[in-house]
Amino acid sequence: MNRRRELLISTYGGEVAEVVPGLRALPHDRFMIVMDKDMEDGGQLTSLLDRLHVKYGELRVESLDPMASAMTMDKAIREHKGKGWHVSIDITGGRKLLSDAAVLAALSTGTEICCFEVEARRFPMLAGLGVSEALPREMSEALHSFKWPLPLEWVKGLDARDPTGRLLQRMKEMDLVGFSGTEGNLALGLTERGRACLDWLLRMQGAVNVSSV
Repeated sequence: MNRRRELLISTYGGEVAEVVPGLRALPHDRFMIVMDKDMEDGGQLTSLLDRLHVKYGELRVESLDPMASAMTMDKAIREHKGKGWHVSIDITGGRKLLSDAAVLAALSTGTEICCFEVEARRFPMLAGLGVSEALPREMSEALHSFKWPLPLEWVKGLDARDPTGRLLQRMKEMDLVGFSGTEGNLALGLTERGRACLDWLLRMQGAVNVSSV
């Protein structure tokens, strides 16, 4: 029986000492460094990894945009899990925004989180769902294709047999859409939750650039 391969993902902000405890404590066949796209490491970490004969790669993210960073990590994690890898995330290193993004990715993918700031902490996660999996397909398509907001008169004019009316009602119950505007000029538009879901779906269509060393 083949042994399960282990991927360790660590957030990194330039302090090599922040990633060493995770490397020592957690099993890994491959190590992935998550760092800001503009960060210059100066070869400190890569030099250590080379000396230790660790197989590693880099994942560059925009740490000031936690949502985009989370989705970049989310995609990388799902790609590895889809190939049978077990994944753990060490959030000890890097700025807080980067760690927060890693937590979001872990929650979305059901990935174990580890932290070694004071003492070793491991937080196993139940299998999670990202927006793409949590929303029914027809709702995802509606978020993409409808020209929001929808005029109230158009909504009221839907035929009773048209499934669009039932779909919009379900989206309203899930707080994805809601009515806004003044009397006589009401429209059905995306709520804050609906806009966040649409933003997630749109960003997840982008490619993730994982460079291997």
